[in-house]
Amino acid sequence: MKPYHCLFFILILAGFSCLSQTKTIDSLKKNIQQAAGAGEKQQAILSLCELGYILHPDTLMAYADKALKTAREQKNLQDAVKAMYYKSCALTTKGLIDSSLSMANQCLEILSDRVTDPLLQLHLFNQKGRCFMRKNQYKEAIEMGYRTISGAETMKDTLLQVKGKTLIGWAYLEMGQTSEALAWHLKALQTTSDTLLLEKYGILFANLALNYNSLGKQDSGSFYIAKAIAYSRKHENLFALSNSLAIQAQLFVRSGKGGLAEAPLKEAVEIRKLIGDPFYIVSDIGQLGLYYAQNGQPEKGIAICQEGIAIAREYKIESKLFFLYSSLGQNYRAIGNFAKYASVLEDIIAIKDSVYRKNSASSLAEMQTKYEVQKKEFTIVQQKLDLVTKNYWLYGSVILSLLGIALFFLLFQNYRKQQKTKMNRMLREEKLSTGKSVKEAEEKERKRIAADLHDNLGAYAASIVANLDNITVAHTDIENVTALRELRSNSLSIVSQLGDTIWALKKEALSLTAISDRLKVLIQNIEASYPYIRMDVHEKITNDTLLPPSQAFHLYQTIQEALINALRHSDCGQITVLFESEENWKISICDNGKGILSKNGNHREGNGMLNMKNRCKEVGWSLEWRTNESKGTRVVISSATK
Repeated sequence: MKPYHCLFFILILAGFSCLSQTKTIDSLKKNIQQAAGAGEKQQAILSLCELGYILHPDTLMAYADKALKTAREQKNLQDAVKAMYYKSCALTTKGLIDSSLSMANQCLEILSDRVTDPLLQLHLFNQKGRCFMRKNQYKEAIEMGYRTISGAETMKDTLLQVKGKTLIGWAYLEMGQTSEALAWHLKALQTTSDTLLLEKYGILFANLALNYNSLGKQDSGSFYIAKAIAYSRKHENLFALSNSLAIQAQLFVRSGKGGLAEAPLKEAVEIRKLIGDPFYIVSDIGQLGLYYAQNGQPEKGIAICQEGIAIAREYKIESKLFFLYSSLGQNYRAIGNFAKYASVLEDIIAIKDSVYRKNSASSLAEMQTKYEVQKKEFTIVQQKLDLVTKNYWLYGSVILSLLGIALFFLLFQNYRKQQKTKMNRMLREEKLSTGKSVKEAEEKERKRIAADLHDNLGAYAASIVANLDNITVAHTDIENVTALRELRSNSLSIVSQLGDTIWALKKEALSLTAISDRLKVLIQNIEASYPYIRMDVHEKITNDTLLPPSQAFHLYQTIQEALINALRHSDCGQITVLFESEENWKISICDNGKGILSKNGNHREGNGMLNMKNRCKEVGWSLEWRTNESKGTRVVISSATK
């Protein structure tokens, strides 16, 4: 029979601390009752199940079963998995760890095969970690913590990151690696600056307090346990509150204030009963019983330990029976009842024998062998560690020196690379600047030459022509008349050539249409001298190519030479000049004369044709003489070389 009467007045404290939580739960239950349809009711039930940490496990189980039934009726597999997850949480609290693990694994299998819900999957990893902790499988719990953190970082879920880090810290704490545990719990605290989120997860502050308490830092422990209790009460987290109160009691005892430890221990036990977590109930009961034995209240200790033993046997929490009977024995010894003390010692031996028999049938020998191997390995590792420690500073100094040299080398190489890049950039800039200056100088010089030709040579040539017009020679003086006529013709040629040169040099670039227009002016000037020959210029220009002044001059002179040759030597009646330009340009000068090719396929080549070839070769153009299909000659100049 459970002696609840000995702790009657504590129910008032527990009820007061949980009043706000009753309001929260009542509000959620009201939402369920007022739900309009099946879908809305289902979501209201699942919202209530999310508060599983403040619900009694039987209540949580009942609502989770309702949600699961509705989900199956609606064939909503995702809601079904959520309901199964909440059932797993309830089973954990009830101490049915194997059943809880089995259900969590079923959920993960469904999520892997048929439903995509990565966030729920992470919650299940964390849930499995809690189960492994209660089974003392710390390695597996740490693995679940890492999987939770990794997924939560991808999902950007801060709270799950905090939970995963806290789980790993808890595992290290249970293994006695307090410094490592503290490091993980501080990582959890530093995950976010969201104060409200951290407040709602008050168990983190309780774990920090327990870390500092284990390290003998009572001031830090007291600081964090005060926060843990305040936040747990504020945000209605009974689980965190009960843990925090139990840790506060330990802090009081360690700091020499044992008289203050009774109240938080009693409240912790009663809250454990309200939330129905037998694992922690019996743990706190054992702690409270030990407190009574050490503080002159063995009657209370005997009563509370007997209650804890009954709960442990009811929920098959055999791992806590040894601690509970040990506390009970200490109380019998304190009261002087050595007969009962001896009987309890016999019960302790029986418990040990039972545990040994249960384990020896399956894996006791294997565990013993593994322990011996690990012990030997630990000895070897310790010896190696001692050897390494002796030379630590020497090796460390050598490594640091090598790292320093490597770092200096990398920095020096990087500096040289930067300097080389800077030098190359300066050279490129200088080259560009020089090229620009040269181009500007060439442009300036080109304009100067054009101006000089126009102002000096052009003026002198025009003056010569004018002066020749004023010279008269008797018609009978055939020799002088011929010489004068030749001199005037050459002077006009000089003026014409200078005009063409100045026309080209004055421009920065000349288009094909500009060259065509210049050719039209030439034809207009000379067609009076050839009244029986028709001269036409046609254009098929899609891309009006621009040519530098020198190339434009060469092209114009080549076309002019081809035109003059046709006028003088072809005996033609029609000359057609065609300008074509798309991707490449091509210019054809066609006549309908006697043709230029001889019987052997060669043509008679004079100085004019040689000049044309040289001009085209200089700039990389193609120059061809062809026979027209009817008669006459076609001269083709194109930008594409043969």
